[in-house]
Amino acid sequence: MSIETRDRLIQAATELFCRKGYANTSIREIAQAAQANSALIKYYFRDKEGLFKHVFKEVTAPLNQARQERFALLKEEGGFSAESVVRAWIEPMFGSDALAPCTAASSLSLGLTAQYGQLSDQLITQVYDEINEQFLGLLQQCLPTVSREALVWRLYFLVGAVLTATRSRSSSMLRLSGGRLDGTDYQQLVEELVAFASAGFAAEAR
Repeated sequence: MSIETRDRLIQAATELFCRKGYANTSIREIAQAAQANSALIKYYFRDKEGLFKHVFKEVTAPLNQARQERFALLKEEGGFSAESVVRAWIEPMFGSDALAPCTAASSLSLGLTAQYGQLSDQLITQVYDEINEQFLGLLQQCLPTVSREALVWRLYFLVGAVLTATRSRSSSMLRLSGGRLDGTDYQQLVEELVAFASAGFAAEAR
């Protein structure tokens, strides 16, 4: 039972879960890709769900850390705006090779279908609730006239927008923009997403 074997299982599981999704990845496939005995998955992680939870938490940790650091900087500097808070939440999703669009963080989230809603809810609560609580708290400070309930709704709309933005879209964007956009300029994507979300959070409730 070695750390090297455990790491190979995690690496193989990450690649397969991202590429094929949770439902379509078997324990046997993971073990074969890692060149390990499938019984070791039970030994280290209990079952496939336990392994997936480990992979999901490991992959999203850098994203949460980056957001945490940006929030702390905003608090330290003071005088932050809704736009700067939204930017601090959005940019880490697109700002590094490890968390680039169509890679692990977004792929694992998209890979949990409605069939596994309970697992998805568990992971979202465990992984994202704490950082999202900080996000909402900062927004409440700079948007005092917007209710907490409205901010929570708008956070969930933002999550959907970000997951959509990480999916392949070049053909559709080219057609809808008359050939001017292919969706591969991620700096422009971030700027448009920040502008869209900031306006949404600041909008008066109807």
